[in-house]
Amino acid sequence: MKTHAIILISALMINAAQAFTTSNHACQRKALITSRKSTTIKAAASSGGAKKKKATPKKKAAVKKEEVKKEEVETVRKPEFVASIAEKTGMSKTDSEAALAAVIETITENVAAGKRISMLGFGTFKLTNRAARVGRNPKTGEEIQIKASKTPSFSAGKAFKEKCN
Repeated sequence: MKTHAIILISALMINAAQAFTTSNHACQRKALITSRKSTTIKAAASSGGAKKKKATPKKKAAVKKEEVKKEEVETVRKPEFVASIAEKTGMSKTDSEAALAAVIETITENVAAGKRISMLGFGTFKLTNRAARVGRNPKTGEEIQIKASKTPSFSAGKAFKEKCN
């Protein structure tokens, strides 16, 4: 029964992760930059004292901004997720929460130990190394040394990617 619950939790994780993979951050950032540029042009034109800039390319960018609409991504919180697991498995909410906690704890322990967890059709959890590098303090502009670190990462599997697109 516990194995069945863990498999169903993995399937539910696919649905929950769709919200993270379907948002298009690059388009949103591009729209935000375009929005800032068009606001600057409007402000300069309304001030009267500023010279008028050639606005033809900027107007085209403003048109693109209107075409790219910001997608609303629904956030699924833990209680809602646990309720969904309970509904699909027929288990109680407390049992579902315990099963979810067991899955998350197992993934966390194994990845922290340097192991790779691969779930066919879902994806792979692994620990990646980040090299030491030179960064810059944005406030002062001073260079700082950022030490090497390890960070967990997730790579979506082929079936998961296909389901998202």
